[in-house]
Amino acid sequence: MEHLFLEFAQRAKATISAHIASILHENQPMFSRISGTGAWLASEMEDFADSGKMLRGSLAILGAQLLGVQNQKHSVSLAAGLELLQAGLLVHDDIMDHDEKRRGKPTFHIRIRNKIQQTDPSLSAPLAVQLAEAQSICAGDLFFFLAWQELAYLPQRVSVTVAQEHAKVTLAQMQDVALGYVEGFPDISSVIEMYRHKTARYTVALPLMAGALLLDNCTSEVLKSLERLGESLGIVFQLQDDRLGLFGDETAIGKPVGSDLKEGKKTPYILALIPQLSESEMKRFNSIFRAQALEPSELEWIRSLIVSRGVDAKIRSLIDNQIELARKALADLGQFEAVSEETMILLADFIDYSLSRER
Repeated sequence: MEHLFLEFAQRAKATISAHIASILHENQPMFSRISGTGAWLASEMEDFADSGKMLRGSLAILGAQLLGVQNQKHSVSLAAGLELLQAGLLVHDDIMDHDEKRRGKPTFHIRIRNKIQQTDPSLSAPLAVQLAEAQSICAGDLFFFLAWQELAYLPQRVSVTVAQEHAKVTLAQMQDVALGYVEGFPDISSVIEMYRHKTARYTVALPLMAGALLLDNCTSEVLKSLERLGESLGIVFQLQDDRLGLFGDETAIGKPVGSDLKEGKKTPYILALIPQLSESEMKRFNSIFRAQALEPSELEWIRSLIVSRGVDAKIRSLIDNQIELARKALADLGQFEAVSEETMILLADFIDYSLSRER
């Protein structure tokens, strides 16, 4: 049975996508200044932004509806701004992680590389890669500037909150990147705390809070409940992403399964597994972790250990604890008279969806 939240999110995405298309169309004269590639770049940016679920934008609209926001234009501007910021972050993230696929399509720097090689076959492959990555960094920045152009229409308290949270995301991303390079493995609690700021707050808590802040009568108590709800569900989302990265279906998740292993990401699944490996198992693990190529048998070996050693059950327990905290925060939120009953139902269904999602 289709989740009520997913039905809501699909309708919200259609609205947000149309608005992003209009933003890019309005800025077409600016793009046309780039000789020969401006129209192509605008089209690729629209496709890249549109290819995701637009979860953050949908949650922003849901947060706005929580207290009955009247200015629908503001809620859509907020949603579009958050999605444009997200697109820019993903462009940069894919360059840092050397990913070639995002949401089942080429990542942005790969799109630009392919375009360069198509228009100038004489350029060597290494130079095409360097140029594509440099231009993609600029494209990510362009997503950011278009986002702030849209967020400028909103009340200052909303845009300031969005800016502060994205600054925290950037710092947490720096921490995450560093973890991939340093020797040794951190404890799970420190990674969960990093997830709280890198993913949880800006994926779920920020959109809900920013949407609610569109109303002048939004109280600090309502914001605190949304913050606790969002942080817990955001951690669940990241832990579920980590699991899908190992056990998911490539067609559904839009990137190769096992890519986190190749990139050397120290997820809670890996951190919980390491202490249980024998010396010979650790030697084999080290040959797989950060390897250039990952054989299906190697991935299956890691999977079997994660299940047989109880790692999957341990992380499931962490997820269940966060779900319990989310349900408590939702119950607290329901005590406020101004809160929309329909929105409460959608938030409850969002919690259920968070547990069952496969992509």
